[in-house]
Amino acid sequence: MSHKYSRFWRAVIILAMAVATVSSLFNNNPSAQLQDKTNTTPARKIKISLDQATELALPTTPADLKPASFRTTDGRVGWIIRLPGNRPIATPAYADGMLFVGGGYGSNEFYALDAQTGQVRWKIKTGDDGPTAAVVEDGYVAFNTESCTVFVVEAQTGRVVWQEWLGDPLLSQPTISQGRLYMAFPAGQRRGNQGAQMNVAPGQQNQQSNQANQANQANQAGFTHRLLCADLKTGRHIWEQSIPSDVITAPVVAGDRIYFTCFDGTSYCLQASDGKVVWREQNAGTSAPVVVGDQVMLTQKQSRDGKANEGLARVDRQGGKNKDKELLAAGEAGYLKEGNGGGVGISQKSQITLDASVGFSAAPSSANLAAANSNVGVQTVAGAWAYQGSRVAYAKGQMVNAQGRFLNSLRAKDGQFTWQTELSSGALAPDTQIFGPPSLGKENLYLTGPLGYLLAVSQQSGEQVFLYKLSQEMVFQPALAEGNIYIGTVDGLVICLKTGQTDADGWYAWGGNAQHNKNY
Repeated sequence: MSHKYSRFWRAVIILAMAVATVSSLFNNNPSAQLQDKTNTTPARKIKISLDQATELALPTTPADLKPASFRTTDGRVGWIIRLPGNRPIATPAYADGMLFVGGGYGSNEFYALDAQTGQVRWKIKTGDDGPTAAVVEDGYVAFNTESCTVFVVEAQTGRVVWQEWLGDPLLSQPTISQGRLYMAFPAGQRRGNQGAQMNVAPGQQNQQSNQANQANQANQAGFTHRLLCADLKTGRHIWEQSIPSDVITAPVVAGDRIYFTCFDGTSYCLQASDGKVVWREQNAGTSAPVVVGDQVMLTQKQSRDGKANEGLARVDRQGGKNKDKELLAAGEAGYLKEGNGGGVGISQKSQITLDASVGFSAAPSSANLAAANSNVGVQTVAGAWAYQGSRVAYAKGQMVNAQGRFLNSLRAKDGQFTWQTELSSGALAPDTQIFGPPSLGKENLYLTGPLGYLLAVSQQSGEQVFLYKLSQEMVFQPALAEGNIYIGTVDGLVICLKTGQTDADGWYAWGGNAQHNKNY
């Protein structure tokens, strides 16, 4: 071969190597391009028939607050207890052998139960109604009422440490992290120390200065709510940040930042130290986020050809931009259309009845539910209180969620499907949100929902582990502790199923922990 041709081929080889190197750098740099790896074909497709569920016949409780035991046909045991009022119960919180649970939407009670027996350890009466799900940390239990107060009490005794009236209604849950409490509330209603009255020692009711009260009235244009950061032990206000609507379910804390999705679909990242906005994206978010590594994971809504679609989104943690051109595992979501209820496991007729029971003939303007209805189809206070969306959970590199009639599992690193489980039943209506967000055990997912089923599936394969039919409507995800599954029902029951396995553990509140960001 002549030197001329030899030099030519060497040049071609060098050029090809250079192109390959640049291409590799480009493809491995998330900021260099918007990835589009939306594989729509699951690696594994599984089907589970809900019609094959094992019937779990629950006993009749002897009286309110008196637990009754039961045994399943396949040998598991448990207990149930009925809370007075037969109202929807949110996810119980677990700590140190006790369950902490509100008496439900419209209730004026909050309880601590023995986690093994269901016996009442203590209870308190709140001055206003609707205790939501609690969080526990450092010996303190924090919860709020829908109307209209945040409480911090001692976990062992129930003694109220402090409380503050924030505004009506409160639709989300509090969050605790590093000695601070975070809570969203409607702005412009603050009444200084005119909070709900309880047996609180002088000085324990949080007092606001005139300057702070005036600041609370000064909202950004069009922003109807605020996010509060307060000292967990004293209630002292540390900072507040204006936001456009209430928060879906709860704020999420990861490291030194707070992440949340508002009902109008806006997603936020704030600095925990001072509440400064790091980023804000109007991305049609439909669930509270989960934060892992350099990613924020949540569900988002898209409208196509007049139809609502919902799918998973991987968002850059630092800048808030979607990493994928299209939503992952996207499917039709008619439940998100205006007026369709958001897939909440309480019928719209019951939502209206519940609202009337607490004095709402229609949702108050302070709730700003016009924004919620436009984004997720929720238009009642009870519906917003119960709404969780198709929230993602993260385990062992996989992001998983329950969305319509499917359970989805995708790799978090690239958005590729690993498995998808389709749920079927002869009585299944279109656009049914069958399950609420999953709770994570060590190896399994645990799900409950409005159709009355309790399902465990393998995180690795999506295959069924067990399936019970309780014939009880359930809205909120269960808690998992010491091998037990703790469930709240729509009509006021708290149910404990003892699985006999260590897998059901570590998911101690809605979202898994006091930061609502548990993952494995």
